[in-house]
Amino acid sequence: MVRSGEARGSGYVLGGRLVLTAAHVLKDRGRVSVQLPGHAGRVPCRVVWQRLEDGPQGWDAALLLAGEDLSDRPLPGVRWGRLVTVQACPAQCLGYPVVGQAGADAVSLVQADGRVLPESGRDRDRYVLVGEAGAELYQGAAPWGGMSGAALWCGSASGMAPLLTGVVAGDPPGWNHTRLEAMPAYVLASDPVVRELIEEHTGRAMLLEPADLQHLADRTAIPRPPRSPADLLRPEQATVSFMGREDLLEKDLTPWCELPSSQAQSAPHDEPASAWDWGQSLVQARLLTGPGGAGKTRLAAELATRLTSRGWAAIRLTTDTRVPLDVLSQVRRPLLIVVDYAETRVPQLHALLEAVDHDQVTSPVRVLALARAAGDWWTRATEHPHSQALATAPVTPVPALHHTSQDRTAAYRQALGDFSTRLRRLFPATDWAALLPALTTVDAMPALAGAEFDTPLSVQMAALLALLDTTGTPQTPGRTTALEGRLLGHERKYWDETANSPERGLTGERSGTETRALAVALACLAPATDRDHARALLAQLPGLADDSAAAVRGALATWLADLYPTPAGSVWGSLQPDRIAEYHLGTQLSREPALFTRILTTLTGAPAEQALTVLARTAQHPHHHNAINGILRDALTTAPTVLGPAALTTATRTAHTSPLIDALTHLTRATQDITLLHHLSDQLPESTLALSEWAADLSTALVEHHDTHEPSLPDLAMSLNNQSNRLADLGRREEALTAITRAVDTYQTLAK
Repeated sequence: MVRSGEARGSGYVLGGRLVLTAAHVLKDRGRVSVQLPGHAGRVPCRVVWQRLEDGPQGWDAALLLAGEDLSDRPLPGVRWGRLVTVQACPAQCLGYPVVGQAGADAVSLVQADGRVLPESGRDRDRYVLVGEAGAELYQGAAPWGGMSGAALWCGSASGMAPLLTGVVAGDPPGWNHTRLEAMPAYVLASDPVVRELIEEHTGRAMLLEPADLQHLADRTAIPRPPRSPADLLRPEQATVSFMGREDLLEKDLTPWCELPSSQAQSAPHDEPASAWDWGQSLVQARLLTGPGGAGKTRLAAELATRLTSRGWAAIRLTTDTRVPLDVLSQVRRPLLIVVDYAETRVPQLHALLEAVDHDQVTSPVRVLALARAAGDWWTRATEHPHSQALATAPVTPVPALHHTSQDRTAAYRQALGDFSTRLRRLFPATDWAALLPALTTVDAMPALAGAEFDTPLSVQMAALLALLDTTGTPQTPGRTTALEGRLLGHERKYWDETANSPERGLTGERSGTETRALAVALACLAPATDRDHARALLAQLPGLADDSAAAVRGALATWLADLYPTPAGSVWGSLQPDRIAEYHLGTQLSREPALFTRILTTLTGAPAEQALTVLARTAQHPHHHNAINGILRDALTTAPTVLGPAALTTATRTAHTSPLIDALTHLTRATQDITLLHHLSDQLPESTLALSEWAADLSTALVEHHDTHEPSLPDLAMSLNNQSNRLADLGRREEALTAITRAVDTYQTLAK
């Protein structure tokens, strides 16, 4: 509760000592205090910013600075929001209206739930919260008096924290006290003093997320407080300052996104552009490609941040393919949609373009897809019949960042400083800044000479390891010189610390260090669709199959769910960044190939395709290539009817097809299941560059089968026709002519 002289209102603690409230509550600037729930005393405050204007659309907000910290522990970072569609959005506010007075000096919190109607009050820069029921006058006073200054929270996703979208300004007349009006956060954010104060006292920039698109956003894009060394390397943490890609960002991607200058100048602050050059489409798409660790996700996030500060809405699209995307056509702001791992999400990419690429869209939409490489999957994606945006989408490689030793040294020093700042917040007992001089001497600097240091991730891993190693943190036996392996040595400490607490139930022999490492690798390999699926997967691990291990399986599932951020549709998340996860998975499956072969054969559907995708990526590491090839061959041979089609589907969606083609080739030569081979042949796309050799081998195998077994002329004719097409695709024209000649002869025989 906020008190100013005899007046009272509500407020919200943004962080530390900073409080947001309504300006009209401050009747006496010399006597301002706040009272917190559960605390009897009042904390004096001073007004550090205030803006109050008359009229229905005037400003009505203030920031207070308390004389002492208002919380004895760090508060969660505030996430700000705005509404960008015309759809009603679930909302709530919590404050201290007179209708909820508990008597005397007691503070009684009241929660008001309802929906915000974006179009109501839009012309006055107001959000209107509509409740299901009103409130009666209280002792002759307006019932919602005292609610002014409360934070308005909006969010379209159940199970996710709503966003701070406005500050309550009052109870509008004429609605029987069923409505509350709030000044939107986007108005607050237009004042640079407000932005500076909020960033100073919360440590976070005031960036506005689309609250009514929250259900479409990837939940793993929301940074949580880092808990482990690997967490500090996740792109959403943005631990290391963005650097080195200004030309790509400001001279290429930003101009691609933004309106032409003449259009931008004519559009009001909160209005969509109403006109567009006839030669340009409102909806455009683009593909960014680069290897793991190149910085694609971070680059896209930086683009989103900069566009958000210029009035755009931006989301990283959810991985949950079941969520309808139709609401995107109702967005009334310029919109950037980032699609990560696009090669594995082509159907969702098509659904996205169907939702936005039509004549009902009124504001610019930019779809930025991210993938390790373009390939067959991208060719087929761009052939989508209903999207001009995909058909004309350019492909932009994200080049190596640190070409010279000077570039790498500068990036390394920057990363050292940024990591030390973040580590100081996490582990204040260590003077991280004091370590920097010794780490930046010529003798202490690592060589940074390998080709892998072209990528930001490698340089940042080296810097983080330099800091962590100086603290004397023990490494695991058999320490490796690979950056990923060294970092995993520190990450294991996090696994052990979180697992060894008594309440976890993971201190027995069945859940020791090696079992935990296998469990983390399992989570890197495949998602678990629910708790039962999670326990079934964990039952594959050594010593966890029988009924007596049920409690351990359940405890491990819970531990994995808490370990890393979980994406939509999975009980647990994966170790990140990808390169570290792939290194850990490769190390574990090289030690236990039979175990991971068995696990792979139990997977079906989307989890199987996800696992095959991860294995194909992991096989790009030279140390793990042979082991993964063997696992894939054995697994496809063991479960051909499930994993054969899954491998073919995955091979058409990934840039790393070689290990999958190797396994499919082994399967087609080893199997006697002609029905399966026909099914695989039918599943092949009409045109494929990556699979062209294998497609020709498959068609030849089918022809040979029908030649050597009791002939089925229709099947033989079809197989010869397919063989001719596949051989022609390879430029083997004479062989193709021979095959099609035989096919014609066979069809003529059938016609007689």
